[in-house]
Amino acid sequence: MRLDRPTGTLLLLWPTLIALIYAGNGFIRTDLLIVFCLGTLVMRSAGCVINDYFDRDFDKKVLRTSTRPIASGAVSRKEALILFCFLIILSCLLLTFLNMLALKVALSLFCIVLFYPLAKRFFKVPQLVLGLAFSGGILMAFAATSNNLSIPAFLLFIGNYFWVLAYDTSYAMTDKKDDLSIGIKSSAIYFEGKEENIIWLGSLLNLLIIFMVGLSKEINLSFYLGMFLTSIYVIHLISSTDFNHEDSCLNFFKKNNWVGALIFFTVLIGLN
Repeated sequence: MRLDRPTGTLLLLWPTLIALIYAGNGFIRTDLLIVFCLGTLVMRSAGCVINDYFDRDFDKKVLRTSTRPIASGAVSRKEALILFCFLIILSCLLLTFLNMLALKVALSLFCIVLFYPLAKRFFKVPQLVLGLAFSGGILMAFAATSNNLSIPAFLLFIGNYFWVLAYDTSYAMTDKKDDLSIGIKSSAIYFEGKEENIIWLGSLLNLLIIFMVGLSKEINLSFYLGMFLTSIYVIHLISSTDFNHEDSCLNFFKKNNWVGALIFFTVLIGLN
């Protein structure tokens, strides 16, 4: 479930919270805050479990992933599937607190969660599928808050989609050699030689779109200052990262959590 590695959960959570704030014009209903925080944790955990289930044979061949519970034999395939089903049941229970539109969006996301682990086998850029899974919470947030999917919802979805492509390309660069040897596809392989361009483009497009959506709201001066500081941080983060070294790529991936946090508090303060 990767509970000891919360970066993935937080990267999924921040855009969802940002969407809840935008949809609620600066406020998040307490019930929605609880449901979406728990839902993010549970669904990310479910995604990790089913990913490791499908990737168990590949994980055995990669040093970084060889100690994962299923690959190492610490957890059986049957146990993994039972855990996955339990997590999905929990997610379904949480959905009962949301409206019908949010439920429909959630069901679409469930299909994507199941599809992503398999996409790595035949889809040249599986991060394009991951982007859908990691951006779907934005649409759910708008659906649950206002019972509609407005233009800002889709704009934030698109921005986050590019951001996921950016930071997960960096993450994929840490496994590039192993992925090539075992036949796994990734954006780091497909965009070889242009990975840094993809990271720059995706990161800055996300900031630009979030800024544009902010302009459509009754925003205060704090928003502009916060977006400026966040942009400076993102530029510094990318510029100071050596994408030729795996550890540096992984560090960049993890630090995007702080990018999400900065944007969240910028939007929160800017709308209040």
